[in-house]
Amino acid sequence: MSRAEEFIASYHRIEDYLSREMGDGKHFSFSNMVNRLAKQNPIIERYKEDLHQMSQLRNAIVHERREPDFIIAEPHDSIVDLILEVERELLHPKLVIPLFQKQVTTFRADDPLQDVLRAIRNENYSQFPIYSIDGSWLGLLTKKGVTSWLAEAAYASHVSLEGVLVSHVLHHDPHIHRYRFIAANTSVIEAHHHFVNMKEGARLDALLVTATGETDEPLLGIIRPQDILYVIG
Repeated sequence: MSRAEEFIASYHRIEDYLSREMGDGKHFSFSNMVNRLAKQNPIIERYKEDLHQMSQLRNAIVHERREPDFIIAEPHDSIVDLILEVERELLHPKLVIPLFQKQVTTFRADDPLQDVLRAIRNENYSQFPIYSIDGSWLGLLTKKGVTSWLAEAAYASHVSLEGVLVSHVLHHDPHIHRYRFIAANTSVIEAHHHFVNMKEGARLDALLVTATGETDEPLLGIIRPQDILYVIG
């Protein structure tokens, strides 16, 4: 199979995928489907301009043929590699689980704050999921929030940690709500989309992963912005 044939075959698989995603039985052009689906699919949005250029190249290859086996242009290897990459991302996207699956250190509201400080010192953790005594979700305690509370306590000449619980500190954390729960079958690109498409002042510190994205399910992983950047590049 030539590189042009490989390109066309991949293009058709992507086109079939887009048609299935449209799902209403109507016929739309490739570019029209890309524009429509980019509004709801972060992977298509990421590759939107590339897909439009691929559509133009495909038309140049197919429409300018003088005979069935005649190829007017052989696409560059980098273009073929790119369309195969886009196809993989669309049809077989990397998912946050198992990629980011790990044992997540959590705390309860009645745990001593010293336990959190120990985790910061020993493990260099910066986000701590907090649950109530009955196991319900409360919020995300961050290292910045703990530091802020310690600074206020020191300023008030009250620096003893004796009897200080996580619950005493949690609601002093200005970042307590800077998180989002996502499902285990969320694509890595969609997870990246959550981080980069926040409104001014609403930046996320972490994505918390459970089986279906509900807060009452066991945590399967926690993702920080730098974790996504390391994978996406």
